[in-house]
Amino acid sequence: MFPHDEVVDAPLVGMDADRVRATVVGFEGQQKAGDFPGGQLAVRRHGRLVVNTACGFARGVRPGEDQADPVPVTTTTLFPSFSAGKAVLAVAIAMLEERGLLAVEDRIVDHFTEFASGPGAAAKSRITILDVLTHQGGILMKGFCARMDEWPDWDKVRSAMINAQPTHRRGTLAYHPLEFGWLLAEVAMRVTGEWFPDWLRREIAEPCGLGRLRFGSDADAIDGIARPYWLGPPDGLLAGLQAGRVFEDIATLPELATAFIPGAGLVTDAATLAGFYAMLVSGGVAQDGTRILGNDQVRRYTTRHVMGWDRTNSAPIVLGRGFFIGTRGPGLFGPWGTAGCFGHAGAFCALGMADHRSGLSIGVTTNGNKNPADLVKRMWPVVGGMRKACK
Repeated sequence: MFPHDEVVDAPLVGMDADRVRATVVGFEGQQKAGDFPGGQLAVRRHGRLVVNTACGFARGVRPGEDQADPVPVTTTTLFPSFSAGKAVLAVAIAMLEERGLLAVEDRIVDHFTEFASGPGAAAKSRITILDVLTHQGGILMKGFCARMDEWPDWDKVRSAMINAQPTHRRGTLAYHPLEFGWLLAEVAMRVTGEWFPDWLRREIAEPCGLGRLRFGSDADAIDGIARPYWLGPPDGLLAGLQAGRVFEDIATLPELATAFIPGAGLVTDAATLAGFYAMLVSGGVAQDGTRILGNDQVRRYTTRHVMGWDRTNSAPIVLGRGFFIGTRGPGLFGPWGTAGCFGHAGAFCALGMADHRSGLSIGVTTNGNKNPADLVKRMWPVVGGMRKACK
């Protein structure tokens, strides 16, 4: 059943079988080389599933874990996919805009009035939804981001947003690791009057046939989720926190693993990610023909809006509205010629993406995190191999 439907032969969707096979072997080779303990790769084109494979181990690969033996990954193993969920938030905002419930030019305070009642009120009152979608809002809540124990309490999240002072001037390009999700989810809930996970299930996940597109896990399912591993240096930092703690605690501590963390808490599998992007690259139409979003709106959100130097990660970045966008030169999706691509990474371990030019959609989930360069090194041959396989 979709998105885990029958895998078809590559030539049926105009893809070279040998190139597809070589790309899958290359992905599996990354796991064997120790780039990640376990992972999944799913690829769709023209509404058909071409690849749905799994390799390696989900849990139990480190001494001292609960499992006596390593647990193999299957194609239905759920993986923490972290910031890959930002694209889901972006699509929700696109849908609400299309329905006339908001405009991206609206200020955050037009819907979340208390936002500008705290410190820096005058500056915060000018920040728009579009600013946040394109990571130009200037709100980086480093103090609250360090208090992970408070993230599951939405009242505390809301209070932190109200009391946050701008870090950068509005219009400064600085990636919002967690603030993107918190701000946009609060706006969405203000205009719908509904808890966002419930709205997501009814308006996107169920109509798309993607029941595993969700933030957080059920309490009784935590032990079955792939465990993310930090493979970088022990003293590595991310947003001022120990990176290993960020990646591993979010997905393993019950209070965090079950929480709604919209900027970094997507839990899904590769086939679901590929199915989500298949809907977008099909012009906003789900597998069964249900229209989720208009084609013009999809294009508006998945084409370049801003490019420049990201002050948060000290790297060049090209963005649409909530999506990373491909370029003529080096980027997330390859070393050159990726201008039709769009998507979003999740931490240093996952990627959901699609290519307007080839009609491909790809989901990659792994449980190894090292650094951004390692993610790019691993994703380039996967994305590039599948794009080259298209005739």
